[in-house]
Amino acid sequence: MATQLLWTLGLGVLVVWAVRTWIQYSALTGKAYIRRLRGLTTFFANVSYVSAVLRSSSTLCLGHSQIWFNIRRWYETSGWDVSAAISLFPRVKVAYFVSDPTLSKEITSSRTEYPKSTEQYDVLRFFGRNIVTEEGEEWKKYKKICAPAFSERNNRLVWDYTLRIISDFFEEVWLLDKVPNDTEVVIEDFKIPSTQFTLRILVAAAFGQLLPWKNVNTSYTSFSNPSPEIKLPPEAETLGPENQTVVTSPEELAIEEIFEIISQDLVLKLVIPDWLLRNAEWAFMPFGNLRNRAIKVRKAFEGLRLYMQNIITARTNGVTSSDSSLLPSDSGKGADLFSNLIEANENDGALDDGQVWDPELGEYVDADAYKSLGNRTKTADNANTKLTDVELMGNIFIFLLGGHETTAHTVCYALALLALYQDEQEKLFQHIISVCPDGQMPTYEDLPRLTRTMAVMQETLRLYPPVIGIPKKAANDTSFTTKNPITEEKLTIPIEKGTQFVLHVLGVHYNPHYWNDPTRFNPDRFMPGSNWPRDAFLPFSAGARSCLGKRFAEVESVAIISLLILKYKVRVKEEEQFNNETFEERKERVLNTDNGLTLTPVRVPLVFTQRE
Repeated sequence: MATQLLWTLGLGVLVVWAVRTWIQYSALTGKAYIRRLRGLTTFFANVSYVSAVLRSSSTLCLGHSQIWFNIRRWYETSGWDVSAAISLFPRVKVAYFVSDPTLSKEITSSRTEYPKSTEQYDVLRFFGRNIVTEEGEEWKKYKKICAPAFSERNNRLVWDYTLRIISDFFEEVWLLDKVPNDTEVVIEDFKIPSTQFTLRILVAAAFGQLLPWKNVNTSYTSFSNPSPEIKLPPEAETLGPENQTVVTSPEELAIEEIFEIISQDLVLKLVIPDWLLRNAEWAFMPFGNLRNRAIKVRKAFEGLRLYMQNIITARTNGVTSSDSSLLPSDSGKGADLFSNLIEANENDGALDDGQVWDPELGEYVDADAYKSLGNRTKTADNANTKLTDVELMGNIFIFLLGGHETTAHTVCYALALLALYQDEQEKLFQHIISVCPDGQMPTYEDLPRLTRTMAVMQETLRLYPPVIGIPKKAANDTSFTTKNPITEEKLTIPIEKGTQFVLHVLGVHYNPHYWNDPTRFNPDRFMPGSNWPRDAFLPFSAGARSCLGKRFAEVESVAIISLLILKYKVRVKEEEQFNNETFEERKERVLNTDNGLTLTPVRVPLVFTQRE
């Protein structure tokens, strides 16, 4: 009897939900503006945990990969640069995907009206609250302390470390087991060394520590004979092995492996409760592969926590946990990112030039001008804003997570594109040697002149932005107006408080109304003097919440790409099973993409030939 009652009750709840959902769905789709903008209808919403797991679904949920698969399809179908995505559970609601640059600018320019939708980022509080997971006053506090850390002296340090790390890689990895008269290096998947590059650069520039190349994974490489000796600029020569410090992690888990595990299996940390992860040995006993992956994820996060805590201890005591001296900065004391963060935390966010954070403007202003604003100096935002160790750790983790794989994949895509488009590679090489004649190493002062390398990086980011969707929401009941790019008809859409938006970065970057022949790799779009549409370029987002590490990533990418092309000519590896493929088939294969933590190349096989 009790069982029958439960079944009856359950069926009744289901029927009530189905009827209510049908009524809500009919009312929503009966609105004229929804019919005109309508895209996908799914059971779960894009921001659900189900969507995070089933990323490629287009029926059960709006999986995140659909944002990649449907770069322009939704907009071509409706004729508008806004698409309405409807979800049914737990209640019927609509979210808007935006590929209209004008509307995107309106949304990113008004942080109070369209704040970041942080709900789906709550899971990134693994080590503490941070600048990515928070909004409102908490975000203002983190921005005030974190922004000064990305200073000009840190940019110079990024450049110097990049030159040293990549040069050491040439000598210690690619040329380790050299074969006489053979100048080619065959890379089975360039994604692997590119992640090795960026991890070492990030750890060096963020913490002032050099990770050695010794024992690095080289299974993807066929070695060749050495290139001519690479002469480092004087400012980079101080970064010698004798100054290196490496913080170890528990159970001999190397920092490289920690990041590899976190990058590959972060989703397990997101969906498995902590208590279950702590007991993975017995909880997943029947599922051997899942059990091993869960254990590795747990150990990786434990290792990263210890690594970061050692760094904090080192800054507090002046030494690492192993009593080794920290790597001295070649660009002035405290040039590494974490030293800058500690200094900003101690100085209440003040910059070296005396500028201070204005919480109402959301930017740095002259200190004297700020003081003249009277009562605004007494706002709660200017009270004690120092970060705790937990908050420091939370923000360090976000810097590491955000700065490692994103730049690695951008560099990987850039080299793949240059290998496919040999004419563009030759243009780039000629440009680099015009800036750096006789094969000399580029210096930081050369950076503004390496305009074509920057253009290659920007065009790569346009085609393959690491983050393909930026979540926002409406803080109040409002409305927005979009314009049909063909008919120029305007459409006003009423918006309820809490409505979700996704700034569809790919939809903007491939919008043919702003980019001529948008699927073509054409770095000339970004060369000086070209009139490219600034509002239609969002790889680092825009507005107050744009990426703090933008310049860090630009400096690092330009240095890596310039050095690689200066020393090596790159082409796609010839493989017998693909002998008869067309250029378009080869391009599709080499640039095959998965949407993981960020947009990720699947496999990029390249051959590097030493330039004479």
